[in-house]
Amino acid sequence: MQLLPGACLISNDTTKDECHKQHRLWYTRGCPSKSGWLAIIGLALYIIFFSPGMGTVPWVVNSEIYPLRYRGICGGMASTSNWVSNLIVAQSFLSLTQAIGVSWTFMIFIFITVAAIVFVIIFVPETKGLPMEEVENMLERRSLNFKFWQRSSDSGEVLTQKT
Repeated sequence: MQLLPGACLISNDTTKDECHKQHRLWYTRGCPSKSGWLAIIGLALYIIFFSPGMGTVPWVVNSEIYPLRYRGICGGMASTSNWVSNLIVAQSFLSLTQAIGVSWTFMIFIFITVAAIVFVIIFVPETKGLPMEEVENMLERRSLNFKFWQRSSDSGEVLTQKT
């Protein structure tokens, strides 16, 4: 009897024996666990807590930070770069872990993350409490703010941000 793909996922003795006879990898290298439900609950909790926070906040911020006339093209560019980055991570992760090991793979991701944080601190202006017109003026000036704890006003003087 030839089993269909996925049949070895069923956890009963008859299917298990049949999978062993056909040398299916699922039962020769590890059998389904009785605590598989724990992984499902963990995944559900991750989705529940990720969705209202870090899952949506970047998309909301992305839709608000661009001037109205550039919002469509900039949102598309940000979305494309997000998905291209996801593709690069997904396609390179297993190859990197096999080539240089898990710890060095995560070290590469840490370095990329630190570089991204530095980029955001230097190049992304603080817009909290500013009207949209002032945000547009700030973005049109394209000025770098290396003193990220301070913001510059239209007159050129430096103001300390209120915390």
